[in-house]
Amino acid sequence: MPPRVPITPRARPNRMRLIAAAVSAALALGLTGCATPRLQSTVDVPAEFTAASVVVVAEPEVAWWESYGDPVLSDLIARAARENRDIRIAVERVRAARAGETISRSALLPNIGAVANASNTSNSYSGSARQAVPETRSGSGGLSVSWEIDLTGRLRAGAAAAAAEAQASEDQARGMRLLVLSDVASNYFTLVGAQRQLDTVRAISAAQTETLRLVSARERAGLASSFDVERARTEASRALAAIPPLETLVAVSRHRLSVLIGSQPSAAAALVPWTGVVAVPEVRPGQPAALLERRPDLLALSKQLDAANWRRQAAAAEWFPRLFVSALFGRENVEVNGLSLGSARFGNVAGLLAMPLLDWGRTRSINEIAESAQSEALLRYENGIVRALEDVENGLVALRDERDRARVLSSAADSAQAALKHAESLYKRGQIDLLPLLDAQRARLAVQVSANDSQTQLLLDSVQLFKALGGGWQAFEPTATDAGRPAASQIPTSTNKESS
Repeated sequence: MPPRVPITPRARPNRMRLIAAAVSAALALGLTGCATPRLQSTVDVPAEFTAASVVVVAEPEVAWWESYGDPVLSDLIARAARENRDIRIAVERVRAARAGETISRSALLPNIGAVANASNTSNSYSGSARQAVPETRSGSGGLSVSWEIDLTGRLRAGAAAAAAEAQASEDQARGMRLLVLSDVASNYFTLVGAQRQLDTVRAISAAQTETLRLVSARERAGLASSFDVERARTEASRALAAIPPLETLVAVSRHRLSVLIGSQPSAAAALVPWTGVVAVPEVRPGQPAALLERRPDLLALSKQLDAANWRRQAAAAEWFPRLFVSALFGRENVEVNGLSLGSARFGNVAGLLAMPLLDWGRTRSINEIAESAQSEALLRYENGIVRALEDVENGLVALRDERDRARVLSSAADSAQAALKHAESLYKRGQIDLLPLLDAQRARLAVQVSANDSQTQLLLDSVQLFKALGGGWQAFEPTATDAGRPAASQIPTSTNKESS
């Protein structure tokens, strides 16, 4: 065994100077790593929406479904916010994201653990000399401490990225809530419109069946031809054939609503729409810049960009040294052949400074991945902004034009009804033949069906505009429990509380 070389008084200061120099270099490089570029959106948000008829400063309503004045719709919205499974799944994802944030933050603090060891060596004999091996017993216990001192800010950047990702997960849960609420409103108005259309078609079918009966009677009296009878039968059959698709739409809408509120499709028959008149409210679009603070998808994309910026900084710190400190403290007891040798304390402190020198492109690839993810997050955020603006502009145009269409069709439906009554009166007096009457019936059917479709589409367009504006999720923010953790089963049915 080679003799140990004693550490001379000169060697120890040299070693300490090397460690101090390495730590200083790591700190300097860490501060340099903090200067990694943080990307921000450069999209120019306009001052107002071009499709808005007037400049509206007021923000859209939070509980926008209340503005329709339909109590059944309001109840379905509240039930969906409380019981919908997609919303509850999103809340669980938030819970997992917050746990991940806690894991990332724990890396900034020392890791303290308990260690224990026990051993027992019994008497035995070895070889022909039967040499006795002493019986020994030993036991030890203590505390271990390990800590990576964050010289370069890598761990702090990782914790900040995890916090941003947890916030993005919360915003995505809010987006899911908004999506479910708008789906409930859309399917409800689809159900209402299909039922109204079904009632209209059934009434028209009954009228055309009555026309067929009258024409058949006139044909038997010699006042109409068999051609008139067949033509009337064709129109009656066409009206009757329009009923099954509408009945299917009513059933499908009910089934979808039942699932959205957390129930079973078999319970869909219990969903009975309100019989009152539903008015389409005036939608206040507010300012375009407010979308960035209101739409959950844009809030989530913004936080994902923040997370990508922090991940980029953490990746840059991979080039620099990392300092690890570990310690072990405890006490050990030893017995030999039943004789206690007493107990003794022990301790050990060690430090390790590690830095990559040749890793065959690993660190460079880590930085390239982080830089690419950062650029992608920026593009996704900017794309989300312009798409959100597009959604609102399209919604404003669609709602405005559908209002005009509904107004014209409503007037045309009244005119077609009046013309049909006049044609029926003339036909009964024998002043016109069957063809003008059937033309009047077809015109009334086409215009009334179009008017009903327009009323339904007007309601659906208003829901889509409210959805594009991003409001509504604030009214059903989960109750915070367990240190800010949202409880999926404790969502209030109605509140005006807005998230900060």
